[in-house]
Amino acid sequence: MQKSELLRTIEILFWEYAFSDLSMDMVAERIGIKKPSLYYHFASKEAMFLEVLEYSFESYKVFLESTLQIVNNGELIEKLILFPLQTQNLFAIVSQKGYCQMDEIRQKIEERFLELEGKKVQIFQERFSWNAARTKIFFALIESLSKKTCLENCEGEQKKEVIGEIQKLFFGK
Repeated sequence: MQKSELLRTIEILFWEYAFSDLSMDMVAERIGIKKPSLYYHFASKEAMFLEVLEYSFESYKVFLESTLQIVNNGELIEKLILFPLQTQNLFAIVSQKGYCQMDEIRQKIEERFLELEGKKVQIFQERFSWNAARTKIFFALIESLSKKTCLENCEGEQKKEVIGEIQKLFFGK
């Protein structure tokens, strides 16, 4: 298994289980290797999580940079809301699942969130002349909606209606 496949498989496990609920035995079993082989790749569960988090962050960053360039605001909103659920991207939800209890992990998460927040503010300032507060409110709403499965599971018209309301609120359309 290539390193990227290994990290992706572990990312999905951390999506399914809270940090405290996932054991190295569970990871080794899911990957199909013996626990000592897992320790060959990662010195500890914390080291494994940090490497997976970095992998997930890079994936999320690439998604965000490309998605924030979408001209159609409805499509932009939909992609931002659905990305975490559709991809099971750990970074997109990590602060919501209780992973912040360990200082080193919490610090890494905070650093990466600040990095992305700055990028979001910069892009939305340039594209829409929004200030930082408006951008933060927009993304708080998007992140809140992405936690809910309604937009993924509800019927087409309901989804369009919610996205339409967000467009009216933030883009005046």
